[in-house]
Amino acid sequence: MCAFIAFIIFLPYLVFAQEAKGGIQADGSGEAAILAGDIPSARLEAIARAKWDAMEKAVGVEIRAQTIVQDAAIIDDVVKKKVGGSVRDFKVKAEGKKGDVYWVNISASVIPSAAREAIVELARNTSVTVFIPAKFPEGDVEESNPLVEGIINNMASQGYQVHDVADSQHTLTVNQVEQAMKSGNFMAMRGLVYRYLSNVILIGKIDTTVTGRAGDDIGSDMKLPYNVVTARLTYRLIAGKGKGPRQIISSGYEQDKGAGATIKDAAFNSLENLTEKVSQKILSAVTKHIQESSKKVIVSIDDIPDVGVNLSIKEFLQGIAWTTGVKEEGLGEFSVEYPEDAVYLAATLSKKKGLKLMNFNDFNVKMRYVGF
Repeated sequence: MCAFIAFIIFLPYLVFAQEAKGGIQADGSGEAAILAGDIPSARLEAIARAKWDAMEKAVGVEIRAQTIVQDAAIIDDVVKKKVGGSVRDFKVKAEGKKGDVYWVNISASVIPSAAREAIVELARNTSVTVFIPAKFPEGDVEESNPLVEGIINNMASQGYQVHDVADSQHTLTVNQVEQAMKSGNFMAMRGLVYRYLSNVILIGKIDTTVTGRAGDDIGSDMKLPYNVVTARLTYRLIAGKGKGPRQIISSGYEQDKGAGATIKDAAFNSLENLTEKVSQKILSAVTKHIQESSKKVIVSIDDIPDVGVNLSIKEFLQGIAWTTGVKEEGLGEFSVEYPEDAVYLAATLSKKKGLKLMNFNDFNVKMRYVGF
């Protein structure tokens, strides 16, 4: 019996050691365009995409980093700089050329804990994940409901990327949300960060109660002509950066009533009325967080020929989504206020015709002007 207990105690260490030693196997695929006949570069790009594909499959994500950054070489650079041990090793299983595209299939040994840290570094402040289930009077729980849809539509109309947890398979429960809000411990929500690449998470719960039934006596020989339901919302807006702690940036409690021919109709109407009360408050809190999250990134561009080109580049920087300010420091030198990781700024600049990315870090992006 003692030997068995000792084995059980030691088992987690064996699992950890197995992960540290070889990781878990995951297949990945990637492809890249062959530019100017440069097959070796296309092959490296395809392998970089395949490695990230394997990483994301190993840890389970809904939003693929490559669909946002689109330049796998830049993503691979982020991994090497921030979490170099995500992919322990890999083997090319198949590869080839198909038209102007080079493709590869690999088998990779992925360290899940390191992969999560790598992926979470790409989580965005302008991406919001929402999970607010509603308990209806009949006892059923609906994760997709009018209030969630209203909040998502309001934020999406302002340019935010919004993800509804209810639209995908997940293991979150109402009880977990309640416990997280009561205790202030949001570790159970951490998986949402790397799964949706969101640094901002909106969680809450909605309770609905019948506060009036059609036919109820309301005095003076009058009967209530409809059903009335009161909806009560408790929510927390949580934010953080990368693998750092999550903090509450806004919280609240709101309630409103709805009327309808049936209890269900009254409940839905109460949620729609509640949406009008809270959606703008939540949007304002997220916007305030974005403004406070902006940091200064120095963009340096070599070989700028004249002030005319300099002005064109400044105008381009001002037009980049979520840029809150651009200051011209000199020829080819700009100070950019930006709320996201510099990788997104670097990726956007690398797609600009006439600019070539040299290198970047958290606070600097180095480019070279090669002619518009």
